[in-house]
Amino acid sequence: MKNSFKKALKIFKYLSILFTIVFWIYMIIDDYVFIEKYGISIEGIGMWVMWFLGYFLGFAFYFWIISSTTILIYHKTNKQN
Repeated sequence: MKNSFKKALKIFKYLSILFTIVFWIYMIIDDYVFIEKYGISIEGIGMWVMWFLGYFLGFAFYFWIISSTTILIYHKTNKQN
């Protein structure tokens, strides 16, 4: 079971990197009109960081709930000696 959680951690790391890159690219594209009109401010970047942390924590929570449940069910149904 320890190896399964190590694999899940490795997958989580890669998905976290992908999530971060996609999120920041999306935020710049989505708010480009406001950046062009008002410029980039510290308050705007702070709001982006808050949104990022909220979405990332949600992503991490659901990933680990689903992964842990799947790993535990798999190891309970397939008893390995």
